[in-house]
Amino acid sequence: MILQTTYSVFVADDDDDDRFLMKVAFDEYCPEAKVQFAIDGIDLITALRDSSARPCLIILDLNMPRLNGLESLQLLRASPTYINTPIIVFSTSDDELDKTNAHANGANEYIVKPVNMRDLASLINRLKGDWNLGECN
Repeated sequence: MILQTTYSVFVADDDDDDRFLMKVAFDEYCPEAKVQFAIDGIDLITALRDSSARPCLIILDLNMPRLNGLESLQLLRASPTYINTPIIVFSTSDDELDKTNAHANGANEYIVKPVNMRDLASLINRLKGDWNLGECN
């Protein structure tokens, strides 16, 4: 049985290992998602601009070069195109100030990166349900 891609998820993260693990988790637990990866905020903004797909979810690493997650979040929320798109800040930082800044700038959620694949898989399943990704097109 071939699953048809039903929605797009954009992930911006500068860490090769984190992008790889996210790809594995989405491929395994959310194969109907078309996941597009960016290495930083500038790459993400370009990918969003060049894509014909409307993102159903955007995941931003907080600490990236060139345009970090908070700066990317501010740009996205300033655009009417992404005002209602769920945006999640996904970081190794558990700092309360980072969380407060992310929420103050429009993040729907702030998630500390899981430390193992089982927890990442669980997170992907939760995000899929919490943000009704199966109903997004």
